Amino acid sequence: MRRDLASIALRAVVRVMGEPIIYRRRGEQWSARGEYQANPVTIDPETSIQVRSTQPALLVNGADLPVRPQQGDEVDVRGKTWQVSDSQPDGHGGWLLMLHRTSNR
Repeated sequence: MRRDLASIALRAVVRVMGEPIIYRRRGEQWSARGEYQANPVTIDPETSIQVRSTQPALLVNGADLPVRPQQGDEVDVRGKTWQVSDSQPDGHGGWLLMLHRTSNR
């Protein structure tokens, strides 16, 4: 029951708060929706210096893509092209994709 509710919530978030994306892998591409985030992160690279940055991420519903997201895939969102640097399943049918900027498409 909880899994069903979480899946329903995921679909609602992506449908309502998501924006259009183009997902690409090896010359193929698919249109979908995703909820873009740019979360602040703080990194201490063992130098005692705090480095502040943002980690762009995209939440997608796995049912909206015909492939399992993986490192190296590309996503166009908000007029920019991003490369997937990591993909984490959320346990409810969604994927959190960590993004790395590649160009200004």
